[in-house]
Amino acid sequence: MPAAFFAEVQPTALRALNYAPEVERFKAARARHRCVPLGSLVRDMGTAYRRIFQRVECDPDAGVELLGQSDMFSAEPVGRWIRPDGIRGIDDQLIMPWQVLFAGVGTLGENELFGRCILADGRLKGRIIGSDAVALNFAEPGSALACFAYAFLCSRTGIRAVRATGYGTKLMSLRLDFLRNLPIPLGTDEQIERVGHLIRMTVGQRETYARHLSEARALLSKIDGFTEAQAMCEHREARCVRWDGPLTTFTAWTYASAGEALSYLAGRWSGRLSDVIEDDGIFNGNRFARTSCDHPHGIDLLSQRDVFLIRPSPRRVTRPSFSDRVLLARPFTLLVGGAGTLGEGELFGRVEMPGEDWAGLGISQHLLRIFPRREHAALAFAFLSSIVGFRLLRSTAVGTKILSLRPDLLRALPFPDVTTKLTASLENSVKAALEARASAASAEREAVRVIEEEVLPAWLV
Repeated sequence: MPAAFFAEVQPTALRALNYAPEVERFKAARARHRCVPLGSLVRDMGTAYRRIFQRVECDPDAGVELLGQSDMFSAEPVGRWIRPDGIRGIDDQLIMPWQVLFAGVGTLGENELFGRCILADGRLKGRIIGSDAVALNFAEPGSALACFAYAFLCSRTGIRAVRATGYGTKLMSLRLDFLRNLPIPLGTDEQIERVGHLIRMTVGQRETYARHLSEARALLSKIDGFTEAQAMCEHREARCVRWDGPLTTFTAWTYASAGEALSYLAGRWSGRLSDVIEDDGIFNGNRFARTSCDHPHGIDLLSQRDVFLIRPSPRRVTRPSFSDRVLLARPFTLLVGGAGTLGEGELFGRVEMPGEDWAGLGISQHLLRIFPRREHAALAFAFLSSIVGFRLLRSTAVGTKILSLRPDLLRALPFPDVTTKLTASLENSVKAALEARASAASAEREAVRVIEEEVLPAWLV
């Protein structure tokens, strides 16, 4: 919201954006409380920020995976594979565990990524960041003090403080000299240790989440015909296929995009997706006006982007007069990116499963809802979120620029029939993944709560 306050203006910045009331209060209270500049805690910061380099796409076997800003915050990051020989100083862009990665370019919208940060874990290790991201390497990675500083940067006050270091007109960038001088207000030793423990738990649970998802998808190789289908459609390339089935649409993409996998699985598996979903179990949400409001009024609304982030930042809006089935996230159902384009790293056609911790959250109309019967939910999620399921879902795309998924083609997709033992194993892995993701989110929220409710009030009185 708009703010007006008095500050002693420095010659390095002559505009109001670069002054945040909380930061000025931290500076004034340094004589009474412990406070350190962010730069004193780090070994290096933003070495590759705004560095221009050549991006030549190549096969995964010959390249490195480049993550865009939004990819860094994804629950399951998917980047672009590019040649490393065109990148000067590539080591500066290599992601390592315990780095803090900032979204360094963007706008000042309340729910935009600009100014937000994520602590790198094993899910991101080995990939590289682009020129729009700022990588911060702590002098003592994983220490309680480093984790405490990260938790502060994730708080509402921390995000405002980071954004106050921005410059530019439409697309903002971060001034690294301001970021280095950003004051980090410290709590007691007990508070620092408690927050450090919670953040380390967050990192560990996110890695556990990724491991259990990998276990679930590895089990799919035991399904008859799955490995062969994966080889047919794993890589995106121009294709020409022969089709001797019914022509439900004249769009060649529907038949050729998955290579021979669609016809192969349709002949190999007798089941169809319609066999395992509820009646009227595929639909998009209703359109509605999004009127912002404050808690406790309204509901938290997840956009299509938010659903696929490891730490969503929902928007608080007034609740429309829709039924819960249409509006709210329902645990153990499928949310599919239902509107978008066919870029390889785009969200269109990707699948996420809400856990129990998402109950009560609103879902944007752009997400396609698929309601499998509970006994088939884990298999449906593991299969449709695999590369084979992704190609099959996108084969049902219709439209011109902004595509959507056609429900009748979705229902006709081949679906595997698996043994009871394999179903139980998939259920265990998927449930463990969802529980780990919920535990990570809960631990990080608690760490931020300690900062906002126990540490900062002493500074901001």
